[in-house]
Amino acid sequence: MATAALTATSTDTAHMPIDQKLLTLTQWLSPSYPIGAFAFSHGIEQAITQGWIEDAEGLHDWLHGCVTHGSGHTDAVWLRLAYDAEDAVEVDACARAFAPSWERRREADRQGAAFTRTTNAVYGFDLPDLLLPVAVGRSSALAGLDQDTTVLLYLQAFVGNLVSASLRLMPIGQVAGQRVVADLNPVCIATMANTRNATVDDVHSCAFLSDIASMRHETLEPRLFQS
Repeated sequence: MATAALTATSTDTAHMPIDQKLLTLTQWLSPSYPIGAFAFSHGIEQAITQGWIEDAEGLHDWLHGCVTHGSGHTDAVWLRLAYDAEDAVEVDACARAFAPSWERRREADRQGAAFTRTTNAVYGFDLPDLLLPVAVGRSSALAGLDQDTTVLLYLQAFVGNLVSASLRLMPIGQVAGQRVVADLNPVCIATMANTRNATVDDVHSCAFLSDIASMRHETLEPRLFQS
């Protein structure tokens, strides 16, 4: 991994009109962006196997906890720190140290590496491999994208990806799944607002079952997902 500081520079993307910047951000965070999000369940596969999530209501409550007090909140903080950082590599090292399990770190590492490879190739950046929230935050700064909007859409994509995984693991149905996403939109907005001006001291997780599920998943057999 490169060790040079990654600083925001003036690029063509920095001078894009607002609508084009929004489209760039939605492209980065859409399921079509090749980061392999479909391969990871973030511990939800284990939680469903354990009976901790049994229906759409349980999935809503699980994701609500992740976004407000768990990995969703933490990712939002790392994204903001990387956006503002003079050295995103240092932020990345801290984020790796704070990962609650080996599978969580591998998930963020593989998706982040895929994100940086594609974004570097398409947008002409020169980012090293970074964990996903760090990569998104740094790329957004380089592209001149709005930080709050980046955090908000990142959180919605986080929820959407995990709902999609859940639909393949239990019979809740597409409509119920989309209700979960819609019902959590205000939660994503609140977490976006609550992480403004965040520092590394604001990194915390109280979603203990989610973290434990990610630890137990390492030995789950058979399984559909890598995490």
